[in-house]
Amino acid sequence: MAAENRRIRSWSVPGAKAFIVNAPKRITIMDVYFPALEAAKAELKRIIDEAGPDGDLRRVKCIDGTIADKLARIRALNSQVDSLKATEAAASGVYGYESGDGARLVSGTLYRDQGAGLQGALTLTKGQSVSRWMKSNGHSDPDTENLSFDRYVKGLVTGNWKGADAERKAMNEGTLTAGGHVVPTPLAGSIIDMARSQMRVAQAGATFVPMTSSTLKVPRLTAEGTPAWRNENAAITDTDLAFDAVTFQARSMARMVKLSRELFEDSDPSAEGIIAHSFAQQIALELDRVALRGSGTAPEPRGVLNAPGITITTHGANGAAIANYDWWLDAVGTIRNNNFEPNAQIQAPRSETSLSKLKDAQNAYLAPPAALANIPRLNTKQVPTSLAVGTSTDCSEIYTADWRMLGIGFRTGFQLEFLRERYADNLQVAFLAHLRADVQLFQPTAFVVDTGVRA
Repeated sequence: MAAENRRIRSWSVPGAKAFIVNAPKRITIMDVYFPALEAAKAELKRIIDEAGPDGDLRRVKCIDGTIADKLARIRALNSQVDSLKATEAAASGVYGYESGDGARLVSGTLYRDQGAGLQGALTLTKGQSVSRWMKSNGHSDPDTENLSFDRYVKGLVTGNWKGADAERKAMNEGTLTAGGHVVPTPLAGSIIDMARSQMRVAQAGATFVPMTSSTLKVPRLTAEGTPAWRNENAAITDTDLAFDAVTFQARSMARMVKLSRELFEDSDPSAEGIIAHSFAQQIALELDRVALRGSGTAPEPRGVLNAPGITITTHGANGAAIANYDWWLDAVGTIRNNNFEPNAQIQAPRSETSLSKLKDAQNAYLAPPAALANIPRLNTKQVPTSLAVGTSTDCSEIYTADWRMLGIGFRTGFQLEFLRERYADNLQVAFLAHLRADVQLFQPTAFVVDTGVRA
């Protein structure tokens, strides 16, 4: 494989059951060379070759210390290569050059939001925004950061772009495909962030994985070996770290959003954000559903419930009614026994109502046990209450997990198709919002699902 197409896989092993999140960097062979850049690229190539096809850093020579020391050297070289290539490109008048995860030169200056702290990040945790990631990695530029999604959509519907010159320019410079308008990147990022803020799995702490291609492999640690005691002068037992990877495959999702024409025609600046919120809410509901209960039958991703390796706890042949907090406590205990720390429980609103009605012998409402005090219970109607279990048709589910081990992969853009006539008799307009996403579990043993939960 040519050096310019090789990818560094750098791994971090912070603790038990960790999964890998460090982003790879591209090594691009430029037309113009200088010694410092070539030296850094040569050392990176040597590390790649010595690590081998499975990326085992223990094989790498000439770097003293632990795997962490080797990772630090790789990161330093990546940073040096990016910096030197940017300097070279600016000096030689090269524009549009991509570095790292796609950072580009704007007017001769490498445009990245240096204060974001997400440059080169492969995953986003709770509280880290997609918009900020796009800025950090060069997927948006300064001229399109203050666009309004509402003004953009209203312009598409009404053809009136008054007060929306920037949005009209972005629309004209974007791509109009047979399926509709490709939403400008900054607007797509803002909608995805808004959707994430409404998703229960995101509030629980799910890890989001930006995808810049249709597939993406994220390595994970599957076994660490164990320390061993030894006698003086005795050989040290060699224990291997074992790795594999989860593969995100971007799958297509379409969601119809209907809005009244009056909203477009009569809304004033105080209504800014209403349209964006409508789109985000619809996207959030479907991503929540598929993350929890996706069937895995193509083209739908496989959600937690249907993933192999999770723990499923049943409650009788026909389900059982909630009588105390024991099911929630048992699920927490199971996850902790698997060396994870549960950080949220997701359930139907009905289950929370049943818990809230529990009373002691003196008819006083029961407080949650101390073991559940710091574990939020999040409610969503995406968990049904009409599931069939045996002869019962009113059953539900409870999802308990270390939700950091749930990965939501998403392409960093989406497309809108405007349906002009379909709902005209109701004085409504409709859009098909099309985006691509996937769901993967980094560690299935971090998840417990209770089934057969009745009121």
